[in-house]
Amino acid sequence: MEVEMAQSNSLPSDFGGGDNFTRNSTGLVREVSRWDALIMNTLGMNVALGAVFLLLQAPGNFPGGNMLLAILIGTLVMAFTLLWVYAEFSAAMPRSGGDYVFVSRTLHPMLGFLMSWSQGMWLTFFWIGFNAWFALIFAVPTAFTTIGAVTGQTGWISAAASLLGKQTFLGVTTQWWVLVFGTLITVAFALLLIYGSQVYWRVQKWLFGIAGLSILVMAFLLVFKSGNVADAWNKFAMANKSLAFDDVVTTAQASGFTGIGASFSITSTILMMPWVFFVVGYAQGSAQIGGEVKRASKTQYFAMVGGVLINGSVLAAIVWAYQSAVGQDWARSLSFLSNNAADKLNMPGGIPAGVNLITSLLTGSVPLLIIMGVGLLLWAVMGTPLSMLQATRYMLAWSLDGAVPKKLGHVNEKTHTPVNAIIFCIITGEVALMALINLPNASLLGALLAQIMAFIVVSIAGIFFPYRLKSVWEGGGGRRLFGIPTVTLAGMGGVVALGGLMIMFITNSTINATFAVTRRISLQFMIGVIVIGIIWYFAAAAVNKSKGIDVTLAYKEIPPE
Repeated sequence: MEVEMAQSNSLPSDFGGGDNFTRNSTGLVREVSRWDALIMNTLGMNVALGAVFLLLQAPGNFPGGNMLLAILIGTLVMAFTLLWVYAEFSAAMPRSGGDYVFVSRTLHPMLGFLMSWSQGMWLTFFWIGFNAWFALIFAVPTAFTTIGAVTGQTGWISAAASLLGKQTFLGVTTQWWVLVFGTLITVAFALLLIYGSQVYWRVQKWLFGIAGLSILVMAFLLVFKSGNVADAWNKFAMANKSLAFDDVVTTAQASGFTGIGASFSITSTILMMPWVFFVVGYAQGSAQIGGEVKRASKTQYFAMVGGVLINGSVLAAIVWAYQSAVGQDWARSLSFLSNNAADKLNMPGGIPAGVNLITSLLTGSVPLLIIMGVGLLLWAVMGTPLSMLQATRYMLAWSLDGAVPKKLGHVNEKTHTPVNAIIFCIITGEVALMALINLPNASLLGALLAQIMAFIVVSIAGIFFPYRLKSVWEGGGGRRLFGIPTVTLAGMGGVVALGGLMIMFITNSTINATFAVTRRISLQFMIGVIVIGIIWYFAAAAVNKSKGIDVTLAYKEIPPE
């Protein structure tokens, strides 16, 4: 395997020639290939769970919308606006902390810090614990209950109930199995990242292979056994006293659904975009580990822009296969009942009637059911190491600029990994996991507003990048379209698209409620994080100043790789 130590490059003419960093390399190793980066971003986009929730929620909420058209629009818009901005920045400034470096050097240090602080806090104090928790309270029980319902082996359903049930141990009553397995997931991935990223990237390939195989199995069943859907559903319904296939549409109508035969609506199609964004809007992970990516000038375009196009195509293929198999009105009706009258579906164990269940009904093969179940688990849980990777690289970048203690960003000389930061993530992940298990309101947090705001800031930085840091931009390729820098055009498009998306999230009551955008706890956490970030920024500057260190000088240079 080709391995390169990440070192500092000569400074472009946009920056001064001083040396305001305590070391001239981070100690990380440039070992991430284009395929590693693509897989990382693909797991971040999570097309499998994205398809499940898109098909479960969007058709019933907006029956006049065309999901395939929404996917096409969303994929192309995100690929050539937001992700193009990230790719151009990453090609020109391949550094740990990614968008923190981009914004702090292009717009203003404080803006870059607050944007990354918000992203970093959500990753550190929410997403690391959330991914393990969600895998155990959704993916595993869904897989177990589905296998049990399809095969008639009730032991699977009992196992799901036991996992979710509360037990008393040492006088404490809680979901002990979720806590134990969630802790093991967090610690296991942390150890992989601590003892060498090369090991992690190999493991990621294997786990992605299994997760990807589950999608191939699902697609195969939908395409080649589509004629068996009604019979398979009726057999399942009879065994579990659920609605018959032909009763789904009539029951939805009796429950108030008026979307049967709905004519095409461009408005409803646009309103489906948030579910599409939930997939194609999250391909920027490889930017945050930029200093470890080989040949970033080419790899990042492939991993981010190409990644969005590939995953958008996969999402479209799943939606097409599903709609072709069950029919558009049936899909709309099932979605409506799932969202508004789930009791009438009477699903065993309360499992969601998602595309994963429909495909599972088309096979009686336990090995295939296990592949699909394990795949669903992996798609859910792989957000844990991705969140750790991004969060720890923020910490490393902050430590280089003096915004956090140097020890937090220290890179171990033997493993070439930020061990202290990863250990910190284990602790915060455990805190988040316990909060999600024991505090009902913790699961209502919604991070979308904070994330979209961060993406808008990055897009604005993209607009000004060629003009504020001309030499850096030119060093990264300096692409133009009709004489205008492509990153400027992409940034402008990103501001418009993401701004429209934010308005949609806030003003549409259905979307707002589904994604918990303006729930009080979400707003409190979001605003609280920013306020603490402002205090931290000025406190860090004051502490450094008392030591005779002017941190503003660091922001006038690109940090070491």
